[in-house]
Amino acid sequence: MMSRLLKTSFLALLMTGSWLLSSIFAPLWAAENKPFRITMVVFRGCEDACLGFKSYWVDNKIPVEIEVLDAKTNSQLLPGFVKHVNATKPDLLVTWGTTVSLAMLGTTDNVDPAKHVTEVPALFMIASTPVGSKLVSSLNAPGRNVSGTLYIVPVETQLNVARLYMPYKRIGFILNPTEDNSKVIQAELELAQSKFNFELVSRSVPLNASGKPDATSLPKLIDELVKDKVDLLYFAPDTFLLLNRNVITKHALKQKLPVLAVSELVVLESDALFGVVNRYTTVGQLTAAKAEMILVKKIEPKNIPIVAPPGFSLIVNMRVAKELQRYPPIRVVKIAEIVN
Repeated sequence: MMSRLLKTSFLALLMTGSWLLSSIFAPLWAAENKPFRITMVVFRGCEDACLGFKSYWVDNKIPVEIEVLDAKTNSQLLPGFVKHVNATKPDLLVTWGTTVSLAMLGTTDNVDPAKHVTEVPALFMIASTPVGSKLVSSLNAPGRNVSGTLYIVPVETQLNVARLYMPYKRIGFILNPTEDNSKVIQAELELAQSKFNFELVSRSVPLNASGKPDATSLPKLIDELVKDKVDLLYFAPDTFLLLNRNVITKHALKQKLPVLAVSELVVLESDALFGVVNRYTTVGQLTAAKAEMILVKKIEPKNIPIVAPPGFSLIVNMRVAKELQRYPPIRVVKIAEIVN
């Protein structure tokens, strides 16, 4: 309840600020009669973060034209999107996810104007580890024509909340060796072992003949983790895992292995037991508020700190809790959002 109140208050503050800005700058928009042009590049359709971003402008009556380019999980389309953005030069580029953001913007130590977007101001969202993946060198001072928002709740917070729900001594982790996010999160969990007194047990997804993660191996990896007597499976923020979330969570449930998710979809649409998350819609709205700072207040992205929404949501999948016979304790019920 407290986390939801914090989010409500925060969004109310954003909306109030946006209304004031809109009142100040409305004569300019009316005189020019020219909406801001925003190009958004997404990886798997316009989901809740994208929809939250769009709704912000409608709610605040700020005229924008939003072009959505969907890679449909095919990263080979992204170089073409770079050429499109460089040719059309919108007022702002918004990228969804680490894969898209790196392809469109490059890294702090590897930016090529011929291969990346450099002249158009950019914001990223739903990028799990922007510093670890080198999208930016610092959260407080991005230092390039790029800023964004965080969406992953800090690992220590996740672990603290997980222990409110259930005791654990061993946590299972499925590593995608082709994904930087997966490696960074694994490293953070390894560092947290001594502080939280648990052992991290990892299994790496093998690659197929084309060098991509082999989805058919996932049930076997879960079986191995069960044999290793892990108490909990940590579901990392990784596109490959998210695309295979039903396979993973259904097999984990069959093996009576609880799943902790850091993405709401894994709880709401699959069979994770619980999640410690920032809601995608909220992240999209926060990203839009930053976009307003760039477009209306003319603040350069390099001067906009990268932050997450305050607080978090604890979501419990009661259908899964019933099947696992792991009902949330009262202290969890008091702060959780119960679904299913």
